[in-house]
Amino acid sequence: MCISHCGCEGEDMSVAKLARILSIGFACILVPSLSRAQSVSPYSDNVTIKQYLREAGGIAKYVAPGRLRLAGRRVLCGKRPSVLDPEFDTWAGAYTKAGFIIVNPIYMRQEPKVVQLYIYAHECGHQFRGFDEDTADAFAIRRGVRQGWLKKRGMRQVCVFISRVPGDAEHPAGPVRCRRMMKVYKTIVVRHNKAVVRKKKIRRARRRGVVVGSR
Repeated sequence: MCISHCGCEGEDMSVAKLARILSIGFACILVPSLSRAQSVSPYSDNVTIKQYLREAGGIAKYVAPGRLRLAGRRVLCGKRPSVLDPEFDTWAGAYTKAGFIIVNPIYMRQEPKVVQLYIYAHECGHQFRGFDEDTADAFAIRRGVRQGWLKKRGMRQVCVFISRVPGDAEHPAGPVRCRRMMKVYKTIVVRHNKAVVRKKKIRRARRRGVVVGSR
């Protein structure tokens, strides 16, 4: 989670503009184009989706839960809607208590399919698991493996993306974060494969009429 007021307190600005500035995190003291990945703000409690859409002045678009498509694939984050905002200052953001995800479609289209899906899943992880970045990363990786869109090659693409992001006071540098994510990925894949094998065994046993108990 990145938080920085960037000297904005006390200024008269729209809710959407304030939300964007808060979501940038430490972008004002690091390289802006590379330090804005998947940041969230605890101040989002005060920004409702209606306020955001109103203050965006018609630029942002509301997308109902389950209706958003990224790279040709429908994405879902429970009952939480999304907002497409081409002027949002990063790839995506999560407003946790208000319960919506903001996506910049222009930034997203510049990334590989698997990276787009990872970014959205990461923001969904913030919605379900809170502000911790490592936890949101693990959530996204677990979802990607379970849904079948995150394979070894895709994980490398995600790592390339993350490695572009410099560190700050609350985040490790991208390459460090990448190494952590690769460890999580390997652990999740092993668990997932074991679960798949067990399910196949159970199905085969049931076809033979064998009752399989749970341990």
